Amino acid sequence: MNVQKIIGNKRESERVMLDHLKIFVDEYCTAGDNPGIHSNTFQKIKDLKTDEIYCPKCKLESRNNQVSLAETQASFQWEGNTKKRYLERYSIFGGQSFLGKGFKGFDTNGKAEVDVKKQAMDISKGIANGKIMNCLLTGRPGTGKSHISYSMLVNINKLSAEYREQLSCVFVDFTTVLQLIKASYSNVAADKKTADYYLNLMKNADVLCIDDLGTSEGSVDTDKQATRHTYEVLFQVLDAREGTKSTIITTNLTYGQLKAVYDERIVSRLSTNLNILDFSLINDKRPGFGF
Repeated sequence: MNVQKIIGNKRESERVMLDHLKIFVDEYCTAGDNPGIHSNTFQKIKDLKTDEIYCPKCKLESRNNQVSLAETQASFQWEGNTKKRYLERYSIFGGQSFLGKGFKGFDTNGKAEVDVKKQAMDISKGIANGKIMNCLLTGRPGTGKSHISYSMLVNINKLSAEYREQLSCVFVDFTTVLQLIKASYSNVAADKKTADYYLNLMKNADVLCIDDLGTSEGSVDTDKQATRHTYEVLFQVLDAREGTKSTIITTNLTYGQLKAVYDERIVSRLSTNLNILDFSLINDKRPGFGF
């Protein structure tokens, strides 16, 4: 063992530390003192500016942990910001007349409208707070179902990060997304997105709104079954989401008609914590209809 080299290295270390107003002290930090921090014994150091005495290894570990925590927080923040943009970035719309209006833009001209608006706001707060809830908005065309459902997503998108963690929200017009999936099969889709892209978008969103379910099947007819393709798409999406993610559906069909058109297997996958918002007593809110 080269004793002179060891002594020389220690003196060099002491000289460098003194230049930084630090010195070694006759105290040692061992694994017994700090279980899990380090395995070797380290001589402690005194900071002459602050009189702080510390183990250099412990201080380094602490600093690394702080950096790791900062990196983790930054990662969560990045992920949260990414999820927050889902609603605007990935939603697939048919009509867009309700965009930018929110709950405040939904006119309440009677008790029925006040009731569904309050229910929708309460449900959106529950989902934002981490509850897994399904919601069915049912009623005639033009009564504001799309408006309210999109407002729910806007609310969840805003509140979820404040309550617990940012949730990804996606709104899809069901007729439009079915057309896009069919186009992807024949490779005529302009953006070259695959069927799996649309299916995974709907399966994986923390909160999904399927707008206008039943419209693709034509007029409301309880004797008419959904096409095989429509059934398979809907079943895959709802089966993947059952019990783990919240789903909001708007439809002109009643709950009973849904069972007839899509069968019990589809509807049963919505039954967990299902809330039904009835728009049947609300007049058509489109200009020139009902007012």
